[in-house]
Amino acid sequence: MTTVAETETTPEAIEELVGRIFMEGVGAFHLATVYLGIKHGLFALLDGRRLTTAELATEAGLDEWYVGEWLQAEVTAGLVLADDEDDLRRGRFTVAPGVREALVDETGPAYIGGLPLAQAAALSVMPQLLTAFRTGAGVPYSAYGEDAVAAQAALNRPAFAHQLVPEWIPQIPDVAALLADPTRQARVADVGCGLGWAAIELAKAYPHLRVDGYDSDEASITAARRNAAEAGVADRVTFDVADASGGYGAGRYDLVLFFECVHDMAHPVEAMAQARDAVAPGGHVIVMDERVAETLTIGEPTEIFFATASVLWCLPQGRVEPDSEAIGTVMRPDRFRGVVRDAGWSDIEILGIEHPFWRFYRLVG
Repeated sequence: MTTVAETETTPEAIEELVGRIFMEGVGAFHLATVYLGIKHGLFALLDGRRLTTAELATEAGLDEWYVGEWLQAEVTAGLVLADDEDDLRRGRFTVAPGVREALVDETGPAYIGGLPLAQAAALSVMPQLLTAFRTGAGVPYSAYGEDAVAAQAALNRPAFAHQLVPEWIPQIPDVAALLADPTRQARVADVGCGLGWAAIELAKAYPHLRVDGYDSDEASITAARRNAAEAGVADRVTFDVADASGGYGAGRYDLVLFFECVHDMAHPVEAMAQARDAVAPGGHVIVMDERVAETLTIGEPTEIFFATASVLWCLPQGRVEPDSEAIGTVMRPDRFRGVVRDAGWSDIEILGIEHPFWRFYRLVG
């Protein structure tokens, strides 16, 4: 590891850093045009088709001049293909290979369209965040707007749709047996449920299961109820506004789930204590949170993403309450172990589920 005393400013170091920041800026600017393409449905309209600028603008109900500039940007970036690169005004356009999977198919395993939405939401609160740095206050989730709600769901939904039931649950055999046993009619609490996609997938896979989803964001709960109704599981899945640090049914649940939310909470110790109260004897509490490195790791892209997300997203939202003890995105296993022990649990078990972004825990005793 390089220490402060060993650093040296050289022309090469300056050039390398300037180049790196420039490329990060290029990526950030391009992500903004991807955002426009997703929000206006432009990638979806071009998927499997060859349209002129005028045709695309007409179908999208947009200004042709702006659409032409957008096409030029995406052709330059390689996300859109033009059959006449010498005259974009007369050519036809279609999406490049991979765009459908990455930016159009919202439930596909490769979908990454939530990232531009998250960037836009984070940038929208920069004035509040500047103030928060001075005052120590938080920035409420509601201030991030509808893009934040959509982004959070979009970044997690593909994994819930493709991995939760077929991959993750089978790797926890006792939980798998519990959910698969129709005589048990198990009850599940999905705490921090967001738009409810995990709860819905569980209900679809196990017809005898009852799932209660809880989230502190009212807009998310409203959307979750609508999603459950559209999926045909509203008779077995309920959603309610509730704070994880408050009570939601003593001894009621055979399984309590926290999917990517503990690090955001203002009172994670109280939330884990409430989980201890909510779970029935012999039940299970499973936590999925960011797979951050066990120690500070410099330069690794995923670690940079988690660390910056903590500054822009997770910590500000967790510090809204004046007595907040929010952790932020970088919740390392040892830190979480301390949280659960303070909540009255004896330890955590790190489960053997492999995922590039998430680590899975079971709370013990």
